Amino acid sequence: MLLELEIENLALIEELHLAFAPGLNILTGETGAGKSILIDAIGLILGARASTDFIRSGAHQARVTALFQLPELPALEEALQEAGIELDENRQLLVSRELNTTGKSICRINGRLASVSLLRSLGQQLVDIHGQHEHQSLLRPENHITYLDNYGDAELIRLRQLVEDRYRTYCSLQKKLANLDEEAKECAQKLDFYSFQRAEIAAARLQPGEEEKLLAQRDILKHTERLFQLCGDSYRVLYEDELGRNSVLDSLGQVIGWLQQAAAIDTQLKPICEGIESISFQLEEIVREIRSYRDNLELNPGSLEEVEERLYVIGELKRKYGNSIEKILSYYDWVEKELEALRQHTVNKTKLEEKYTAIKKELSQYARELSRMRQALAKELEIDIKRELTYLGMEKTIFSVSISQKEDNNGIALGEKKVTITKNGIDQVEFLLAPNPGEPLKSLSRIASGGELSRIMLALKSVLSTIDTVPTMVFDEIDAGIGGRTAQAVAERLAALGRTRQVLCVTHLPQIATMADSHYRIKKEVVKERTYTRVTRLEEGEQVEELARMQGGARVTETTRKHAQEMLRMAAKYKKQLGGGF
Repeated sequence: MLLELEIENLALIEELHLAFAPGLNILTGETGAGKSILIDAIGLILGARASTDFIRSGAHQARVTALFQLPELPALEEALQEAGIELDENRQLLVSRELNTTGKSICRINGRLASVSLLRSLGQQLVDIHGQHEHQSLLRPENHITYLDNYGDAELIRLRQLVEDRYRTYCSLQKKLANLDEEAKECAQKLDFYSFQRAEIAAARLQPGEEEKLLAQRDILKHTERLFQLCGDSYRVLYEDELGRNSVLDSLGQVIGWLQQAAAIDTQLKPICEGIESISFQLEEIVREIRSYRDNLELNPGSLEEVEERLYVIGELKRKYGNSIEKILSYYDWVEKELEALRQHTVNKTKLEEKYTAIKKELSQYARELSRMRQALAKELEIDIKRELTYLGMEKTIFSVSISQKEDNNGIALGEKKVTITKNGIDQVEFLLAPNPGEPLKSLSRIASGGELSRIMLALKSVLSTIDTVPTMVFDEIDAGIGGRTAQAVAERLAALGRTRQVLCVTHLPQIATMADSHYRIKKEVVKERTYTRVTRLEEGEQVEELARMQGGARVTETTRKHAQEMLRMAAKYKKQLGGGF
């Protein structure tokens, strides 16, 4: 609710402080008195475009300050938090805007500098201005689907929530799948590369310690002939000397014979004799092993080639995967794990695709059901709005709720076509009007007449008042081109709206002014050749005089006063019947 408005050096207003009240606030005054200036001032606070022409002649800057009392509005509070603006314990918001002759505009919210775009964003949730100005939430087609849904019952709201929930999941899965698709090529390349490496290492059938054995085997194979010769010479010397000389074993046999004879003489030599005999036995065993080793030596060059080839294979694997067989095998284990992770990536994608398909099907089902409910609800809203427009004297105006879908090859199936899906479902909703017979239906934003538009908005607001959260409404030129019964009907609807929210209305009609909960008179004065606009909140007697002026023009008579008093009594009676209020 707008509590206070303070204006300095704006057009004809040098200095003005207004305290607005709950309910219906009526602003009246003669043509040219400056009523539009007040509306312009509120517009500036709400982020409307500014011009240096607004600055009062002779002043360097103009300033408008507004104090708002905020109801519980979660969306507005969230926007304030995002902007780093805190509410005090009284939930009040102080908004100011300064214009200077250089064209600069300075905005503040609760003392904190703010942008015009932030003012505009917050202003849309604080005040609706209907008339010549462009600050109407109902003129924004993107809001119409919310108005329509909120007009529905709890089942529709529940279904819309299901659509929103499924849509969030749908988008999340879609994003994950897109990321997986981007990774798919890289994963496929890795899968091929690691599979090749795994196969290459596996084919080698490496064994721990194998390289050391092969290196030793290679040394042996390289010197096979030399080993054969050395072992053969050793064998001959030990066992069969080909030169006719006694072999080592033959000579040792003679020594044993001699010592056995000596031990027979002196038993002290017996241990020595036994030792020599033991050596002889050991030497015979050694000779047999030498002969066996010599006989088993292969003078086959192919064996060396095989060992060299095997060592080459190991060397190549070491160059690629590690400087030892143990490290190659460790790398093999790592590749195995990576391959499993890559295979799991494919499995995950398959599972995500299955889940995505299921969610998309479920979302499509809920969205189509929600669309069917909206189609039926739109008919009800059209009937209610038509009834309200007829009450307001616009019985020939046609109101229509357009529900359409946008084709999208990547969207949700709807019959034989695919359509765009959003958190709101598959529908695009827009309110259309044909104000006069024979005219086509048009978007609300294309309705030209300010007064006509204000009455249409009043009808919409009256029907949707239980769901509209904007706490303050401003109606300018709502009485343009009307009178008689229509004027009375408009007055009654404004009074009814004033029971649930704050309404500011500029009017020339006494029928509307009599319904005021608070009445303000705007008057232009010339002092010392300077023009000033004054605004006064009227007491009961002053209100009678103003209503009499509105009826009789410049000349106020006792008859017009009595008529004004009678109108006020009738208005009071009507408002009492309405009940409620702030």
